[in-house]
Amino acid sequence: MVAVLLLAQLVLRPNAERADSEQYIVYSAYIEPNLTGESHDLGSPNGLIVIHRNTIVSDQFINKSKLNQYSFLLGSLGRAKAAIPQLRRSVLFEFFIANLRDEQLESRFRLTAKYEFPTEQEMNLYPTDQFMRRFPHSYGYLTFSRVAFNRDLTEAFFYTEHVCGLCGEGKYVFMRKIDGSWIVDSTASTWIS
Repeated sequence: MVAVLLLAQLVLRPNAERADSEQYIVYSAYIEPNLTGESHDLGSPNGLIVIHRNTIVSDQFINKSKLNQYSFLLGSLGRAKAAIPQLRRSVLFEFFIANLRDEQLESRFRLTAKYEFPTEQEMNLYPTDQFMRRFPHSYGYLTFSRVAFNRDLTEAFFYTEHVCGLCGEGKYVFMRKIDGSWIVDSTASTWIS
C-alpha cells in the first residue's frame, strides 16, 4: 500500500523545471507586499533585503544539525496542516521530499528593493554591529525553505523566517495562484518573538 502511495505521488509531482522557475516568483510575491519600511515587516523598497543563500527549514541558530532540522520539519508539519486545513497532503509530502536537501538560492528574485545573499562568514556575524555595517538599511535577514507545489503549480507551500534582532518569526506560508498572481492564502506560525 505504501509503495502504491509513493508511486502515485511520484506520478502526480509537478514538472521540476517549471517548479524551480516558479519558486522565485512565489518568494518574490511573498516579500514584495511586505516592503513597507516598518520594523516588523520584511524591509523597505529603499532598503536592503538580506536573504540567507541556503534553503533551510528551521531556526539555524537552534537547529544547526541536519538531524535536528528534520526533527523540526516532521514535528511541525502536523501543526501546519492543522492550522491550514486546505493544505493537501500531496503538497505536504512534496514539501518534505523537496526539503530533504538544501540548495543555494540564485539571484532570480523579482523585487523592487535591492537584495543580497551574505556569505556563511557574514551570517555568523549576525546580530553584531559588523553585520549591520556590512548590510546597512536592512531589517535583519530572511530564510526560505524550498517551495512545494501541487501538480498544476497553482498552490505553493514553504517555510520562512524573518530574523530581526530582538524580534522575528518563523512560519509556514500557503499561497495560491489566482488570475496569474500569487497571493498568501494562509500562514502557520512556528515561533515569534
